[in-house]
Amino acid sequence: MMKSSLPSGFVRHINLDMKASKQYPVYPPLFFVRATERLRRFCTRVNRRFTHPNVVLWEMVHQMWVAAGISVAVQLGIADLLKQGPMDIAGLARETGTHEDSLYRLMRMLATQGLFKESGERLFASTRLSKPLQEDQIRYLLMTHLRAGQFEVFGDLMQSVKTGKNVRGRDSGRGLFDQIEGDVERNERFTRAMTSASRMLAGALVAAFPFKRYEKIIDVGGGQGFLLAAILDRNPGIRGTVFDLPGAISKAERIIGEFSLEERMDAVAGDFFDKVPEGGDLYLMKSILHDWSDEDALKILTRVREAMPDSSRLLVIEPVIGKNNRPEFGKMTDILMMAAVGGKERTRNEWEALLTDAGFMIRKIHGTVSPQHLIEVVKSKP
Repeated sequence: MMKSSLPSGFVRHINLDMKASKQYPVYPPLFFVRATERLRRFCTRVNRRFTHPNVVLWEMVHQMWVAAGISVAVQLGIADLLKQGPMDIAGLARETGTHEDSLYRLMRMLATQGLFKESGERLFASTRLSKPLQEDQIRYLLMTHLRAGQFEVFGDLMQSVKTGKNVRGRDSGRGLFDQIEGDVERNERFTRAMTSASRMLAGALVAAFPFKRYEKIIDVGGGQGFLLAAILDRNPGIRGTVFDLPGAISKAERIIGEFSLEERMDAVAGDFFDKVPEGGDLYLMKSILHDWSDEDALKILTRVREAMPDSSRLLVIEPVIGKNNRPEFGKMTDILMMAAVGGKERTRNEWEALLTDAGFMIRKIHGTVSPQHLIEVVKSKP
């Protein structure tokens, strides 16, 4: 797992002989990740230095076709079909209800990217890159980001660049989240996708902060509660509450049961624009504020500050955008936030300005082996 810096990003896994958690992966130390990331960036620069720029740009465009192919593969559940062993294309087509030759051409293309492996005559097998496509990994996260609507959003990116609003012409993403909350099937996919993201990131985040110092943690906008459950699992002496809209919270019992936390974790439904649960020693907000403009983010932070005792702290878990030309995952997701919901990723100066306006001050920014930073925040003194 390493700091994500290319469009294919998120967190990358490195095969080391390490003990992994049953519920989420464990990643290499931060120093190792940073060293390998520097090596990877160097190799990328060398490759592009000695490749004609026409070819480099054309290869970048090809990634759109690869993304579309991955979208089809995850929707069809190809990786799960191959878990028990190789299958020929006729069997895959029969199981997925697809046109055999067209499916073969898709699988052949994905095999060139290492997602599957073709061996023999039209026979396909899994690879290490197939596993994330499986049902119990990040399949739903991939489905959410590769659904047809996402391709439409980026097809209309010019609209957002010209107007400063998302491609639907709204200043805020609240309408989109209201739609998701009101659509049972869509809400199920979205909340499972967010749980997949937490499952992927939990190992990096849990190891990067001394959560054991706090007796009660409240996860604001925590979805089904996977991150909070992972924190409590690693720190037996603390309790926690996950807080989110009813559609997400309704599934939290499954996660609580998965970690056997019935005695130490509960779930509360509500809207963080209205009120946030009181009495936490530590408040978490992971991947929440980047969905919103500064104006809306300030409203959310105000509700959180009202709920926080003076001695408690807030941990904002988001990317912190750097100033140089170095590739960063946050610089990529910033475009998604801009186009899809009217939100933004933020630089350190932007975080400081937003948090100061909300009555907070940054105590420390903790780096992790993922693209996320842990921004430790306390209330400003009057």
